[in-house]
Order: sequence, then C-alpha cells, then structure tokens
Amino acid sequence: MVSLRGANRHAAWCSNYEFEDVICGIDDVDLFSLKPGPAYEARQWFVRRLVWKPGVRQLTPHLNPGLQPVTLEKDYDLFTYVCMNPADLVYLSAIKGWKDRCRKKICFMVEFYAGWLKEYDFHLSLLKEFDHVVLCFSGSVPAVQGVVGKPCHHVPLGADVFRFSPHPDPPARTIDVYSMGRRVETTHDALLKMAARRELFYIYDTIPGVLIQPRDHRQHRDLVANCAKRSQFFVTYPAKVDEADETRGQSEVGARFYEGAATGAVMIGQAPTIPAFAKDFNWPDAVVDIGATEESLLAALAKFKAEPERAQALGRRNAVEALRRFDWSYRWKEMLRIVGMEPTSRLIQREKQLNQLATLAEAAAPK
Repeated sequence: MVSLRGANRHAAWCSNYEFEDVICGIDDVDLFSLKPGPAYEARQWFVRRLVWKPGVRQLTPHLNPGLQPVTLEKDYDLFTYVCMNPADLVYLSAIKGWKDRCRKKICFMVEFYAGWLKEYDFHLSLLKEFDHVVLCFSGSVPAVQGVVGKPCHHVPLGADVFRFSPHPDPPARTIDVYSMGRRVETTHDALLKMAARRELFYIYDTIPGVLIQPRDHRQHRDLVANCAKRSQFFVTYPAKVDEADETRGQSEVGARFYEGAATGAVMIGQAPTIPAFAKDFNWPDAVVDIGATEESLLAALAKFKAEPERAQALGRRNAVEALRRFDWSYRWKEMLRIVGMEPTSRLIQREKQLNQLATLAEAAAPK
C-alpha cells in the first residue's frame, strides 16, 4: 500500500490515512509513505500543470512530481492506492515496480463526481493500469467505468468506529451542537444566534478547510471523535454542500454521515438524495431534516428538548448501526472480495469485537 500521508497533510485527507491505519492493523501490509524530495513544490507545480496540456501531457506518467522515489523490491499479491481524487494519480510516477511486482492492483478513490469526466479525462486514463477501481460516490461508478474500461465498484466511506464510538462507557454530551467542515450558512447563522443567546453550546470551524493541516493525522481524528461523541447533535449535509458548481447537482454521501452515526449523536441537517444513502441508513430519522430556515431549525431542536428520550434512543440506534455496518474493516473486506482474496483472522476478529460492542450498547439501553 502506498500512502500520501507524507506528502499531503490537509485535514480532509486524514480520513484516508485512518483507513490505511485500520488496514495495516488487520492485514499483512507493507506501507510506503510518499515524501517530498528536492524541489518538491516547484516540480509538483510543473507536473500538475503539464497534465492539462494536450500534446505533452502524455509525459506526465514518466515524470516524478518531486517525491522521493519508492521502489518495490519484492512481489505482492495486491497493490492498493488510496487517493482523494484524480489529481492524486500523478504521484504514481514516483512508485517503481508497482505494475510488474503486484499480482493485482486496486485504486480506492474517495471523491469523484460524474460531471468531472471531461476535465479529468487524461487523469482517468491513468486508471487503466489498475485491475479494479473502487469509488466512494455511487453515482459516478457507471461514468468512470465507461471511460476507464476496467471494473469499477462502489464501496462507501466509513470510519474507525472504535475511535468514534461512545461505547462502552458513553461520556456526558456536554456539547449541544457540533458542526465541522462545510456547512449551510443559514443553519450556521441560526445556531450562532442561539449560542449568542446562551441557549446552546455550539462548536464549529473558524478556519477555512484548505488551511487546516494537522501535524499528526491520528491526533486530528482523535480530536474530531472526542468532540463528536460528546455532542448531542451533529450537523450533516451532502458532500460539498456549499459547492454546487463542483458537484454538478450530484448528491453524495460524505464521510461525515458515517462518523456522525458512529458517535451516537443525533444527526441533523439534510440527507443525500442518492439511493446509496437510503440503503446504508435505512432506519427512521437517521438524519433529521431541519429545513432551511431559522424557524424550522428551532422547531426541530425544541421537539427534541421536549422529548429527550427520543434523542437518546435515536443516538443509540445510530451508534449500534455504525458498529455493525460502517467500520473501515467492512470496507476492506469488500475490497478483498472484489479482488478475490480472503479476509485475515485479524479482520474477522475485529468484526467480532465490533458486533460484541454493538450488542453491549443495545443491552445498556435505558428502560
């Protein structure tokens, strides 16, 4: 497995590195971390721009974008490349031997919208070297397979559910509302007003996402998880909810839904309209729609205040379902199935522990 953790420290990528960490804990993996080499910034800038130039972009698969080269010195059953989007495929040129020394090759791409096909046509051509392409956004699978010509599959996002779960000893939910990352400004403004009136404790981001680069991805994930599992309400919206131009109208399930469910918080906001969401979150009020106005938000929160047992039951259901459905180990097991490989005993043991914790959480439900 080749990781971008040494080359890209943006917060949005930390979930990918968490996925890799879980895999390394449940399978026999040699993890290679790509790291900046001499003149990294200048060389990366050049290669990333060259890829957009017809007539010369064919050179990019042979040009290292300033990374320290990685050479595979033995044979492997499987090569796994975890990337955020097609732009990350230019880093493959820094890896020597992955095409020849790996029996099967799979790319796990977190973010791709079908409307990006034309602008990323050359990037996607680099996927033809893989045996399988796994996409987290289900609505993009047919489009990418039509271009790449290789089997493409949908495997949803997930979380290290052990990290995010409040069980077996749930902490006090001392945060009323937690919102991280992208948001809908009307909802944010309404929550700010309630916080100003001291009606609730509201935690939210004040720094643009592109500027958040944690020194340690594990510490960052721990911080997010610790805040979220101490929150009564967790704000969730479809991926890139504030970037309609990027999504081209495609509603998808971002990582926030899986993380929010795992924490046992009540997820409020808006559910994605993609059928994959209804399949994964097929229980009542998995996401409580709070509408688009301050009045609808206030009404939704007031209803939960009047019925606190409803919030407790819903949060518990979210946490239990996440333990049984959303852990990264389940995603890795599906990817192994796709390439025709069996899960290890460590993966099976993790599944057992997740299900045991889910049963414990159910049994601890108040009468």
